[in-house]
Amino acid sequence: MTGPLAPTPTLELLRAAAELCGPPAQRLFAVLAEDYPASLERRPGQLLRAADASAADLDGLLAAAGFSSTDDLRLLVAREVGLRLAEPDLRFTSREPRSEPRERSALRRMITAEEDNLRRTLADLQANGALEVAAAALLRARRRWVLGDLKSAGYATLLTSDLTTSMRDVFLVQPATGAAVNAVSDAHADDALVVFSFRNYSRLTVDVAREFHALGASVIALTDSYTSPVCSFASHVLAVDTRSESPHHSPTAVAAAAHVLAALAAAGAKGAARRSQRRSELFRSLGSYGLGRAASDATPGALASDGASGPAGPAADSSGGARPGRL
Repeated sequence: MTGPLAPTPTLELLRAAAELCGPPAQRLFAVLAEDYPASLERRPGQLLRAADASAADLDGLLAAAGFSSTDDLRLLVAREVGLRLAEPDLRFTSREPRSEPRERSALRRMITAEEDNLRRTLADLQANGALEVAAAALLRARRRWVLGDLKSAGYATLLTSDLTTSMRDVFLVQPATGAAVNAVSDAHADDALVVFSFRNYSRLTVDVAREFHALGASVIALTDSYTSPVCSFASHVLAVDTRSESPHHSPTAVAAAAHVLAALAAAGAKGAARRSQRRSELFRSLGSYGLGRAASDATPGALASDGASGPAGPAADSSGGARPGRL
């Protein structure tokens, strides 16, 4: 396509914004202006490489010119010049458009598949009531334990972090024999255990679920099938489609289901908002939040007891496990 013969108001706006933002933005503007508006049909990554600039430089230039994204800019320019600008296709390669195949890119296909799977998984969990009853079990529990082994250890850490913002007595069980023995020894029939169990199924996870089940505790299993080994000991099963039978599965739906479970539990937890605010104050006081903030700016008295719960977490024992402590 051929661009307009004269500079447009939008191009002049970008020029002025580039002057304000400095050399990287000026290089970006030069790349955009070289074959404007056809340059907007190039992928953002191509523009950045051509200008030797960063994504932050591009975001800064667009913000200074009053645009939220390159898509926003492309839509305005298309209306301004009366030309149709093709949306650039995202790809994993750095090839130029003329050498790219016509089919949808691998990245776009992957994003579409992840979106579809996430939508379907959450809709199924909502339709069968699994998330609701599992969240209620967490609320009723005296203490909440979370376990994930192998790749699932990351999911367990994320869920523990979400749960501790809204309720007390949440304990992450490290995927080791000593920690598992300590957790089972300290568990009670009124407790709840959340386990993540996906192919290849961890024997440790299944064994701990079996022991909690034998105690009479509620076991909530996030797993990839109703036939997975852990289901035999689960009071509540949240079946999550991982889009693969391989251990290297997609984490998108798993992490989302765990987050929704924590959000539902938080919605029913008494004093959840107050606890979350209190924890934020304590983190700021201890310097965990607000990089560069002076210590003297910390919230006064943030370390004082609120009469309900202290900031101490589980104390590790010599076997590498964790004894319960208030979070």
